[in-house]
Amino acid sequence: MKAPGKVYDLSQPTFHNAPQWPEYEPTVVNLRYTIAFNGFNAERLELTTHSGTHMDVPFHFIQDGATIDRMPLEHLMGPMTILDLTGKEPESVISIADLERFGETVAADEIVLIKTGWGLKRASSEEYLKKWPYLDQSAAEYLVSRNVRGVGTDGLSIGGIGDYARSRAPHIPLLKAGKFIIEDMRIPDDLATNKRYFLCAFPILLKGAGAAWVRPVAWELA
Repeated sequence: MKAPGKVYDLSQPTFHNAPQWPEYEPTVVNLRYTIAFNGFNAERLELTTHSGTHMDVPFHFIQDGATIDRMPLEHLMGPMTILDLTGKEPESVISIADLERFGETVAADEIVLIKTGWGLKRASSEEYLKKWPYLDQSAAEYLVSRNVRGVGTDGLSIGGIGDYARSRAPHIPLLKAGKFIIEDMRIPDDLATNKRYFLCAFPILLKGAGAAWVRPVAWELA
């Protein structure tokens, strides 16, 4: 098997007080053991499963939905396509009309990344934490109708903030259909939107959880 060329890291780093969903308690990263006192360095973390780049699975919103440990690994990788929506205004809605213009680019059994440019703005700012463009229910239902494998976004969520219904609306169709969602990604500008890639996104194996941290990586398909 031919080794991939350049491998793209599509995750955001986790660190002490890293930017995250504003309603959660801050991420805490401490150097709990040190070489000076213990002979080795080891860190202790306190964070939610939705802090940093993470994967939502059905149990996040569906009580009897699949949890992280029940998601087949072969389902969490596959061909990937990028939809460039960097022209969307802050806090604007990504609707079915926005996605339909990509036509056959949205193909069955592929992983679709929604690129808004928000991942490159990452900071503890009002803009980054509250004003990303987000999907509405119609857009999520469209992606389900196209039978995509999963959806990723470089915003903090595929839904909006400040209104539970607005946050919930795009999650439900995708999660009910057994799809996964990757949020808070970093999609670099040198990842071309006119090329096809292969994505692997394996989350930490948290038993019984509706989400887990993930480090998605991608490489160009020949």
